Amino acid sequence: MKMLIKNLFERDIFRPINGVVKADQLDESSVWQELDEFVITRELDQHFRKLISWYLEAVEQGRNPDPGGKMGIWISGFFGSGKSHFLKVLSYLLHNRPHTNAGQSKLAVEFFESKVKDAMLFGDIKRAVAAHTDVILFNIDSKADHRTGRDLILRVFLKVLNELQGYSGDHPHIAHMERYLESKGKLAAFHAAYEKHTGQNWIAERDAYHFNRDEVVLALSEALGQSQSAVEKWIDGAEDNFSMSVENFCKWVKEYLDSKGPQHRLVFLVDEVGH
Repeated sequence: MKMLIKNLFERDIFRPINGVVKADQLDESSVWQELDEFVITRELDQHFRKLISWYLEAVEQGRNPDPGGKMGIWISGFFGSGKSHFLKVLSYLLHNRPHTNAGQSKLAVEFFESKVKDAMLFGDIKRAVAAHTDVILFNIDSKADHRTGRDLILRVFLKVLNELQGYSGDHPHIAHMERYLESKGKLAAFHAAYEKHTGQNWIAERDAYHFNRDEVVLALSEALGQSQSAVEKWIDGAEDNFSMSVENFCKWVKEYLDSKGPQHRLVFLVDEVGH
């Protein structure tokens, strides 16, 4: 009787396995496989303990009237040591949304019940993921543009925040306009006015707003009830007058969190930042 090596393994050894974990590969079958087959080794167990402990500490600190600045964690390791894999699985865990595969559905944290042997640690993990959390996982190389300078990283963080909120990612001054319109309850009216004048959907067309400047002016004028001349002046100077600063970014993050309620969390997970 022959014994085949493939029969020694619990899973099909011919199944597709990603050689490199990619932050933007988020199809359901890949996510399920990454969660299902993630192994917590003894070393990873220690990393999880530290990270969950620090995360819960930051959550408690954030409830203080004057929270400190220790809200960031740096993951270091040699090339190929699994940093990206660890970060991506962590993003699934903190977001903790249901995932489906072949008729099955499981929350991300449920994959870890059999992986974490320490009941106290698993209890801490469940406590960490209990609140509703927006998780923004991104590769900073793929999100950065050709510009350089001190605000390069800030631009990328603002871009992913704008994308999360449904605003323009490539044009921060346009996102600023959309944010302002939404704060005034006028964003839907602007969308409708723009479509009326162009026959096009604003979100699909906004990257080419320069080509439809006149229609943008008309739509803004109608939505805000302002004169076309006043709107033209703003539109023509919007890009040059837009202020990119850490203070403004923090203000927009706070406004977003305030709009979601006191228990809402926002986590940025950045891959390849060491490059």
